[in-house]
Amino acid sequence: MVTAGLLRWILPGGFVLAASLAALAQELATGRKPLVDPASTCGLDYYAQGGVVVEGVAYFTANDHSRLPGVVRTERFPCVVSFDVHTFRKVRAYDFTFTYDSTPLVFRRRDGTWLVIAHEWKRQRTKAINRDTGQVEWTSEANQPGAYFFGYSYYERGDGSKLILMACQNGLHALSSETGRDVWWVRRRSTGGITPCVDQAQGVVFYQCDGKLLKIRATDGRVIRQVDVAPPHRCISWNTVLVDDSFGRFVATRWYGRPEWDSAIRVYDRNLNLLWQRDGLPNGKKDTLTYFDGKLVCGSGNGWSKKYTGDAWKYIAAYSVTDGRVVWKCDLARFDYSAIANLIYFNGCLYGENGGSPPQTTKCFRIDAGSGELVEVYDYGRMITSCATQIIAHGKLFSGDLWQDRIVVTQIAEKGRSDWPGPFGDPQTHQMRILDPSAKPVPIRECRVRPPRSDVAP
Repeated sequence: MVTAGLLRWILPGGFVLAASLAALAQELATGRKPLVDPASTCGLDYYAQGGVVVEGVAYFTANDHSRLPGVVRTERFPCVVSFDVHTFRKVRAYDFTFTYDSTPLVFRRRDGTWLVIAHEWKRQRTKAINRDTGQVEWTSEANQPGAYFFGYSYYERGDGSKLILMACQNGLHALSSETGRDVWWVRRRSTGGITPCVDQAQGVVFYQCDGKLLKIRATDGRVIRQVDVAPPHRCISWNTVLVDDSFGRFVATRWYGRPEWDSAIRVYDRNLNLLWQRDGLPNGKKDTLTYFDGKLVCGSGNGWSKKYTGDAWKYIAAYSVTDGRVVWKCDLARFDYSAIANLIYFNGCLYGENGGSPPQTTKCFRIDAGSGELVEVYDYGRMITSCATQIIAHGKLFSGDLWQDRIVVTQIAEKGRSDWPGPFGDPQTHQMRILDPSAKPVPIRECRVRPPRSDVAP
């Protein structure tokens, strides 16, 4: 018997076909028609992947298919939504198709027009839509292959325009913010696209691909220097981090090898001289790096691997950015979890959530960033998971949840005013950190949004 699960691996567009067959089976069993490309007045519903927040409005992407029974997502589903971060009411849905787990970017063009861009991975292209009218402004060439792309960066040009940096399986593309055309393209092969960091002042881009780290002149794409990277050296989809503060000037990188105990953190100077490395780390396929106050942090565990045994991998470690020594270690061995992929620095604390599958439940961990002490743990009582990172804006943690096919909102502070403009915080340095002097911490609690999935219509 050919099942929907088998067909999704055999046929192109199989996820849509599998979802359609599952919906048909439910209709036959229950007599109810499936919801095809449903909509909601609540912007949290049906969007569960990556997001940014600009001027108090959040922009999130949808997963390629819905895990909700009877919900069918076709190529006509608008895969980017915007909503108010206080009321969660939907502002607009944008006509992007199948963005996988990537994050949109929202920026102002030279003429003052605001654009929303996202990667349509099945069509191998980036598309730009006018934020305020919903009209398509430009579409790039179809030369951006691969689903493993998480987010964009940019370099600001002297004429007021931007070079939009898009890393994918065939290298690094620099697109004109005005037209979407390639201004330059550094051709390299890579498993996935690591979002490059940008030194705006020096006019250079630092770019990771499988087995190599490159320093590139931003204006024309000339490779200034390239160094080989020893295994583990695969690139999936995370962030290259730029550090330029009182602790020094560094380029922090992460690399992936085998599924267990085979990730590495490597820190370079601006001339790509390797300063230190930590390998044999228990990190996952899409973990991100976080930088704050002279320290680097990464997650632990791997949601794509079930072979970890014991509790030795259940910790969060902070490494000195200058020499790689362990500054502190937060022991999480007493908690039942399979992976913590991302941690965000916010006003002196780190916030991380474990993802995976039931019967485990998701916890939100609040860790003192100075000492590594576990300050607070909030248990949601159910599993929340997404391939994309959670973000923090306006005192709230926004987390995609594939199980409920929606965004979960968690209050961590009051009177917060900070945006989250790039896929990893700052859209050029990618430090996974945000500061908000106006915000005051409160006990962690989930924001209950009522009514859920309001105004659903096929």
